[in-house]
Amino acid sequence: MGPEELIRACLDAMRDADAIAPAGAVAGMHRSALLGTEGVAAVLGGFAIGVHDADRDRSLELFEALIGEALRDEKGGDRLGALFLDEAARTIRLLARTDRLDAPATHDLARAYARAGAEAPPELVQCLAGHMAELRKAGTLPIDPDSEIERMSVVLDLDPHYLHGKLDERIGTLPKAARAAFAYEVACRDEAACGRIAMYWLLDESAEVRLGAADGFRERALRGIVDPMSAAMVPLIRNWMPADAGRTLLDEALAQARRRELIAPLPRPEWRRAEIYGSIPDMWGAQMLRAVLQGKEEPAVATVVTEPGRGIAQAIVISGMEAIGELTGSESFDALIETAWETFEEQVAVALAEGLAAERPPPAGLIDVALACGMWELRPRAMTAGDWLSELDPNDEIAALPAPVRKELVGGSAAWRDDYVVVKGWSGGTAVLREAMDEAKDADGVKIGFFARLEPRREDWALRMSRSAHVLKGAGNVDWKTFAATA
Repeated sequence: MGPEELIRACLDAMRDADAIAPAGAVAGMHRSALLGTEGVAAVLGGFAIGVHDADRDRSLELFEALIGEALRDEKGGDRLGALFLDEAARTIRLLARTDRLDAPATHDLARAYARAGAEAPPELVQCLAGHMAELRKAGTLPIDPDSEIERMSVVLDLDPHYLHGKLDERIGTLPKAARAAFAYEVACRDEAACGRIAMYWLLDESAEVRLGAADGFRERALRGIVDPMSAAMVPLIRNWMPADAGRTLLDEALAQARRRELIAPLPRPEWRRAEIYGSIPDMWGAQMLRAVLQGKEEPAVATVVTEPGRGIAQAIVISGMEAIGELTGSESFDALIETAWETFEEQVAVALAEGLAAERPPPAGLIDVALACGMWELRPRAMTAGDWLSELDPNDEIAALPAPVRKELVGGSAAWRDDYVVVKGWSGGTAVLREAMDEAKDADGVKIGFFARLEPRREDWALRMSRSAHVLKGAGNVDWKTFAATA
């Protein structure tokens, strides 16, 4: 099947899918074919500059999902992801040089890279800046906050999540110099929804957006229009922000709010925690943590996904029986293990610290998860593999076991692939073995080279096994000892 036929088949599958995120589902199901087939990125680029219809929208969603898959593939040590990203960059370079990237295509492609957490090709950034320069030269701002919000005023009192998502898409395409001003203008508005949006923007990936949101919160404090939710949550959110100018400005804003007695107590949790689940890390080291919640008219599910080096990759609360049916019926739910709430909370705290170490705040959805679950003490907690082992086995009982018993525990790792499906995806990466084979002269050389390349990853593997042990210990599963002993 050629690249165009493959893309057409995927777009048809997305159109007919009932999944919440059809692009992600299709990209995951056909990952190898889509990333490994030459011409896929070029076909998707053609859709971006083509007729504005439903297929174009789906193709851009698929492009975004594939960028995410490619990034994860690179982290796993495989080459398909790098090949796809390289072809995508070449496609955009060609479109830019032949003047086929108009403003809508530039905006939409830049948004796809931004949403996937990837750096856009320099040619795309230059085109974006060029379009913005034309608007500035004409005497108009790239985006007018008032007109944008007024256009969506019908949802101001209904759904701040929708409004935040729409404004977030727009602000992501602005030059850095304009982002802080735009965020400030939105955050200063009187509508309560704008206060909630400012709260979300305190956790934006863009330092400029965080700075503008913090300045907007300070202005709201000076004017005495801080809504009760922000008054309660912002002091907690402050602990989740990178230590930069935005957090410093927010500290000033909080001081203003306290002087005016605008800080409110934290609210009661919106739901009651009913069931808690966690997963063993997958082939990329990602983990899923999930809380099934009850207490309102409809139950809900709070989900947090963590990734090595990135911290918290996703945080979301979905309510309603239909959403829960979709989630519990998925393959990812089958890999979850019922565990303790303390396990959920600690894993989130550790992932939060890992993200902040890379100067990456958590996604804004963590605010919703905290509100739903009552995570009022959530603070970043940095943990090494050694720290995890001390947490799991504070009295060093495993280390004190006789050598034959410890060896037997480590030998229990042979059963992991049978007992835990997700472990079947664990590997050091085919690229590592391929490099060792390319340089070695014989089988012994391959073995030596392979393990020499794996040695720098020892800490990463120890962390993966320790986190697995933590989930299993919270579940009361004795297998935690085999993971801890192997780590």
